Amino acid sequence: MIRKPPQQDTVDRRLEIWSRELPDLDLLTEGLVERIAHLARHLERSMTQTLAQYGISYGEFRLLAALRKSGPPYQASPGRLAESLDLSASAMTNRLDRLERAGIVRRLPDPADRRGLKIEPTADGWRLWEQIIAAQAEKETHVASALGDDDKRWLNDLLRPLLLSFEESAEPPRSNFRDDG
Repeated sequence: MIRKPPQQDTVDRRLEIWSRELPDLDLLTEGLVERIAHLARHLERSMTQTLAQYGISYGEFRLLAALRKSGPPYQASPGRLAESLDLSASAMTNRLDRLERAGIVRRLPDPADRRGLKIEPTADGWRLWEQIIAAQAEKETHVASALGDDDKRWLNDLLRPLLLSFEESAEPPRSNFRDDG
């Protein structure tokens, strides 16, 4: 059986130039890194478009995600949220003010601390978060459909050690998303 050569992508065309201009460059590593970077940019752009459709910023989405990750009863103090999102107290207050005005979260008295507050999503906030997740998951499923399930497992198994290498030796990655405080 004759195997058809893979279709060239943007990175292949760049690597042809680099092979000529930088003959000592490790093209296998460069190809891997460039493809991961390109995919990350495409996925970020896709998420930005999804969020824009729902009228919410990436930072606001992250706040809802932090509440969801907190588990039942899906409440957290503003201080805990600010810490988990790496925001100043004033940036967190601004974000909470916007989300509260939009009916996405509400502030509740903290039963364990009469001076404290708990933040929780409203029913509208949950619906919004779930709609965003569903819309983005559909886009990501479409992209991933280029691979079969076995290939997806194989690719996950290949990428896991690369991510672990960074997680063990580097600072957490910063997203290119604008987190507008």
